[in-house]
Amino acid sequence: MSVARLVLRLPLALSALVLGGCASQWPAYQAPPIDLPAPASQSIHVDREWWKAFGSPTLDALISDALIYNFDLAKAAANVEEARANTAAAASMLKPRVDGIAGVDVSKRTFATASSPTDFERSITSTAVGASLNWEIDLWGRIRQMNDASLARLSASEHARNATTLSISSAVAETYFQLLSADAKVEITRRAIGYLRNVTDLESRRWKGGLGTELAYRQSLAELAATDARLPTLEAAQTKLELALQLLVGRSPRQLAERVGRDKALNLPDVPREFDSALLLRRPDVASAEQLLVAAHADVNAARAEIYPRLNLGVLAGFVASTSSLVSGMPLFFDAQAVLMGPIYDGGLVQSKIDGAQARRDKALAHYRYTVSLAFKDAYEALVMREATDRQVNSSEIEVQTRRKSLSLTQKSYDAGRSSKYEVLSESIKVLNAELALADARFVQEVSRSQYYKALGGGF
Repeated sequence: MSVARLVLRLPLALSALVLGGCASQWPAYQAPPIDLPAPASQSIHVDREWWKAFGSPTLDALISDALIYNFDLAKAAANVEEARANTAAAASMLKPRVDGIAGVDVSKRTFATASSPTDFERSITSTAVGASLNWEIDLWGRIRQMNDASLARLSASEHARNATTLSISSAVAETYFQLLSADAKVEITRRAIGYLRNVTDLESRRWKGGLGTELAYRQSLAELAATDARLPTLEAAQTKLELALQLLVGRSPRQLAERVGRDKALNLPDVPREFDSALLLRRPDVASAEQLLVAAHADVNAARAEIYPRLNLGVLAGFVASTSSLVSGMPLFFDAQAVLMGPIYDGGLVQSKIDGAQARRDKALAHYRYTVSLAFKDAYEALVMREATDRQVNSSEIEVQTRRKSLSLTQKSYDAGRSSKYEVLSESIKVLNAELALADARFVQEVSRSQYYKALGGGF
């Protein structure tokens, strides 16, 4: 039988094996059962650009820059490209590989081995040019399972990038809120220092004019010094927050010292008082964890497929040119083979691969379930913080109003000679502390809104 006929009949001879292999069905991935709460009574939608709900052009610009220049996001994007390259490599294994070959051989015959008198004591040069084709037929789906695993890992890396995007946007928003709170504290403290300085100057003149006492002057001077001592710490915190914000948005070392812009006011979004379970399961970190579980499932199938034999087809063809008198023209050389090879004894290597893949799948399953539980914990916590911070801000606002009214009444009582200056100073410090507490409460309230959007996946 000629080589050409053998090659033509080879696919027919192997068709039974191919069809038998294709008929092999590995267990399909099934999402693990999760005990979820009842769905929300109303449909909840989270916008991808959730931070725009705060109505701050400065915040919009900061997050926009962060999503372009942030270093962590650049690393996440590189991870996606790496996973995409691995996917292309896995997909290429399903296709045949063709390599070009070229070789030159120089030999010199002795009398004892010369094939022709013309070849005696003469160097013979032979050149071969051709191509080789190698192809592993995926009989049992091993390569397809490897391809499925790489696709799942690509999807996981894309979800991880989205999770990084969400974390960065949330971090920028919360740092900006904290900077605004620091600004408010610095302004409140400076205003209090100005008030106490005026009081101290007045008490100094009253004492020197014989209308006041040295005690009142010393008391006002002590309160001024104590309040003034707070300012450097607050201003240092303000600078540190600006630097942290500049780093988050990917500023260069030269730009780090530049001042961050501010908006005078923020809009406080009225987020819903419930959440949708479906949104949480689409959260980027949850979706990434599930895709890693999908990949681990495919890895187990691929490891199990290594038990079965592999079928490799090879074809080598080309032309030969030689200076030997025995070779005329450029004859064609051709070689075709089919190799079916499978493990007989491997010392437990394949089984160890299967056991390792199953262990990794179990770990991926535990990670997925933990990530789902963490997502629901974040959502419940965000709801609790929403209610708590709203009540705290309301109570702090009432306290500030009451303290200011009390200070005004105490000042009038002092002017009428019924209260001491110490009482006035004490009330002024209480106003300062109440205003600082209100600034903290408003910061936590704003963060609670940001955490709510983050907990629900930020629209991803």
